[in-house]
Amino acid sequence: MKKLSLSVLLCSITLSLAACGDNFLAANVSLGGSGSGTQKPVPGGNDNSSNTSTGDGDERYEYVARIPAETLSTCSGVERRMRFIDAESKQPLPVDTIRSISPLQIEIRNTTPNYIYEMTPLCRHIDFKIGTMDIEASQSFKCSRDQDSIQVLKPFETRTYEVDLKFAETQEPITVNYYAFYSAELPSTDTIWDKCDVAQATVLMHKRLIPKTEDDDTSIEFPTEAEPAQ
Repeated sequence: MKKLSLSVLLCSITLSLAACGDNFLAANVSLGGSGSGTQKPVPGGNDNSSNTSTGDGDERYEYVARIPAETLSTCSGVERRMRFIDAESKQPLPVDTIRSISPLQIEIRNTTPNYIYEMTPLCRHIDFKIGTMDIEASQSFKCSRDQDSIQVLKPFETRTYEVDLKFAETQEPITVNYYAFYSAELPSTDTIWDKCDVAQATVLMHKRLIPKTEDDDTSIEFPTEAEPAQ
């Protein structure tokens, strides 16, 4: 495991060990979170409706995802789990299901009996890649772009975030990266942080033709001429 020494902004670290910077936003991309205890879920999320587009003529298409297996990585006693969930039930979706894009759940769990400090470089927990194009999430309004943010994970605390990806109308794979460094020591300007590998999830996207139904038939049928009475 690599070590990294950084000067950090101590964001709301008080005697009560309160956390800060719960919500992180990007253009058309949102990350809402909840934690065990003091944090509340951010309302919203995916309504499971497919993104549709029109093709040649009157053909209609939708963009759907092939649900990948969940990913799990551990660093300094902190588990980072990433999986796609149903927007309503919050239950994990079956692997290889083809469906409209659903929220990506990121679960951060402190598996130790100690307080763990999580440092986010440049206030950027997540960024995205669509195909080969990088999309950088904008920083939280609670932090400026040239600052780092710190949150506190209580012993055995679990925090859950949802990344809304319904903006994605693409056939390119979508990759979500979660960045964080950790320390079990009270942070200072001389803190040596455990630099973790990025936690990452990738979902494959597909463009699918929407079959026509009788309701889609816009042709006009004229009544036939009545036969003369006998």
